[in-house]
Amino acid sequence: MEDVFDKIISTESLLYAHRRAFRGKRNSQVAATYNYHHMSRLLEIQQELQDGTYRPLPYRHKEIREPKKRSIEAPAYRDRIVQHAIHNMMSPYYERFFIPGSQACRPGKGIHHAAKLVQHFLRSDKVLYVCQLDVSKYYPSINHDKLMELIAQRVTDKRLLALLQTIVDSTDSSTEHDHLFAPDSYYHTKGRRGIPIGNLTSQLFANIYLHEVDMYAKQTLKAKYYVRYMDDILLFHEDKAQLRIWQKQMTEFLYEKLYLTVHPHKVRVYPVKHGVSFVGYTIYPHYMKLRGSTVRRFKRRYYRQLRHMVEERIPPAKVQESLTAWKAHAAFARSETLIKALETKLADHAFVRAVRRAYRRQLARAIKKKVQLSLFDGLESPK
Repeated sequence: MEDVFDKIISTESLLYAHRRAFRGKRNSQVAATYNYHHMSRLLEIQQELQDGTYRPLPYRHKEIREPKKRSIEAPAYRDRIVQHAIHNMMSPYYERFFIPGSQACRPGKGIHHAAKLVQHFLRSDKVLYVCQLDVSKYYPSINHDKLMELIAQRVTDKRLLALLQTIVDSTDSSTEHDHLFAPDSYYHTKGRRGIPIGNLTSQLFANIYLHEVDMYAKQTLKAKYYVRYMDDILLFHEDKAQLRIWQKQMTEFLYEKLYLTVHPHKVRVYPVKHGVSFVGYTIYPHYMKLRGSTVRRFKRRYYRQLRHMVEERIPPAKVQESLTAWKAHAAFARSETLIKALETKLADHAFVRAVRRAYRRQLARAIKKKVQLSLFDGLESPK
């Protein structure tokens, strides 16, 4: 990748990046203000990038607990624009190198595509067992120097490399996860590590980083049936002993070459006839089921929304929107009975909400009528 920096910081590129970043942000006051003065703001960003004085603003920190507890570092709106401009140029370039088995954060891929690919593997007569690996705290473990080394293998534009280095070094892992790794492990001894989950560029960086393990699995191990969704890795083979060997080799490669640690409690080698647990589904050769934890997690959130709807803290349309979005995921598996039950729950709670609203209006009218005094109230009637 040569001489692309000028294309990234061009007015057309930044304007397109602003339009992409503004999607879904119309209700944001910061984004709306930025949009109102977008040309002057974009020219300011362009000048900073040109001069090499661009520095990301401090991240906004927030914590999410679904599907598991995570710390999200959200970039400022101006930094989103810069990241979109970079991503729009780098992502198509790297697409030509990524393997089909890499399924996360790529056009035309995703959760459903990954599940279909696994199901395709399961229909092969030679697939009897699966080895499942999961990297422990993947985003916080990505080593800055190693990441830039991998990027520099394909990106030769020095100004772009300097900009990417600035973004990578704008944050690092806190001490939150330090206790999970031995003091002498590469997590601690190989320098700064960690990229923010909230950055658009982090998705691309994460795929670039683990592209090395993709190539190791396909070219060195010669694994025919292989799929990865971000840091969740699956290897399939007819021989269980071979998968045990691959498991050890993959674990060593991840640690020695990429300074990543495989989660010791998330390594499994088991028969595929029991169903492969992956991307929220339990996958069988000819059908899929929603994973139990996925259903329980959604039900908790859904029932909480129903209570808030009855209490009139949120409108019914928001609950319906949430259910509709989840139905698209659930409908991919055998879930007709579950979806019908959830829809019935929504109808029941909407009815209760309507009854409570009608009762309150009726009560308010009764109280208002009762306290209205006649002009003659209190006067003695004539004898």
